[in-house]
Formats: sequence, C-alpha cells, structure tokens
Amino acid sequence: MVSIYIFDAKVVKTGEKYLIYPPKEYQEKIKRLHREKVKVILIKESD
Repeated sequence: MVSIYIFDAKVVKTGEKYLIYPPKEYQEKIKRLHREKVKVILIKESD
C-alpha cells in the first residue's frame, strides 16, 4: 500500500539537525508514521 501526502513545509534547523516541518493540518496525519521508513521528495520552487 502507498500513501501520498502533498503539502508545503518549512525546513527548520534545531541544533545540528534540519527538520521538515509540515503544516498543522498534516501533523496529525503523519503522526501515525512515527518510526516508519518513508521516502521524501523535496521540491524547491524558485520565487
């Protein structure tokens, strides 16, 4: 089974790590994926 979530996110730095921070409406949806392996496609659109 494949689940796909598409959303705009922010990249934030905490200490030495960079995190992808999803919007609030997606945080509950992806919370179920805790400790799961996922594939991430990161697309940066130029302004």
